[in-house]
Amino acid sequence: MNQDKLKQTYRVKAYQLLEGHSNISLTAKAINLFLIVLIISNVIAAIFESESSYHDKYALQFALFEFTSLSLFCIEYFIRLWCCVEAEEYKEISAKKARFRYIFTPIALIDLIAILPFIVAMFFSVDLRSLRLIRVLRLLKLTHYFKGFNIFISVITKELKSITAAMMVMVFLIIIAASLMHSVEGDIQPDVFGSILHSLWWSVVTMTTVGYGDVVPVTAFGKVIATIIMLIGVGLVALPAGMLAARFGEELRERKESLDINIKDALTDGFIDQKEYQALASLADKLEIDPKDFQRSLALLKQGKHQQKCRHCGK
Repeated sequence: MNQDKLKQTYRVKAYQLLEGHSNISLTAKAINLFLIVLIISNVIAAIFESESSYHDKYALQFALFEFTSLSLFCIEYFIRLWCCVEAEEYKEISAKKARFRYIFTPIALIDLIAILPFIVAMFFSVDLRSLRLIRVLRLLKLTHYFKGFNIFISVITKELKSITAAMMVMVFLIIIAASLMHSVEGDIQPDVFGSILHSLWWSVVTMTTVGYGDVVPVTAFGKVIATIIMLIGVGLVALPAGMLAARFGEELRERKESLDINIKDALTDGFIDQKEYQALASLADKLEIDPKDFQRSLALLKQGKHQQKCRHCGK
């Protein structure tokens, strides 16, 4: 085997180990589990380090753990960048173009954020504690390992216009409510309703049905306005959640139907060979359908196919 072939073989193996496929190996599962634990441990460390008593007592341990984690995240990032050319969507383009495209994908940008403190520290003299927010954002790296996140992002993307419209209506009503309350209660409670800016706090917590009770109207007209705002808020705040829930169920159904159509096409000759099975398993993984659901659909459609009678002989 020549050097290029050997390099490509290692690259394929690296891709299979880091990217969770339906036929993922035990080694790949162990690597993914280790990275998940490392990500969660990093966030926990960042949370505890924000407490001055813990930071002063374990400063050396925190610094050592941060350096080790950043080193591992850097290695992971560059390995992903190296082997990303094995992805199906990059097969038809050159390795250089594939890597350039991969760098600007959302998942690669999240990985870049994870190692950003290391890059910043290389060029600037900064206290890594000031980059704690970036370190907490490493939680986003979990999207590599929990495929449900991608379905959620897909649902939000498809419903973005509707959700934006609902949010805009909510913002308009919040401003109108704050203006009304300023007009009614401004002279009576100038400390909390003395301006529209001051009234916005009350408007937001009332519209979102939280109602902390730290700011309340005292006039009869103010209470009437507050009642109307609260009743509107009950329905309006629930609207985006209902839209997302409906779209989420629709998205799952569409993916399931897409897989079923492909299974039926593969069953046109009466059976599914190994190549067709691998293609269907890959599609199920891409659609983020649980392997058990995939096997269930496969079994049901096979059973249905076998139960169909021939229109010529009746068998």
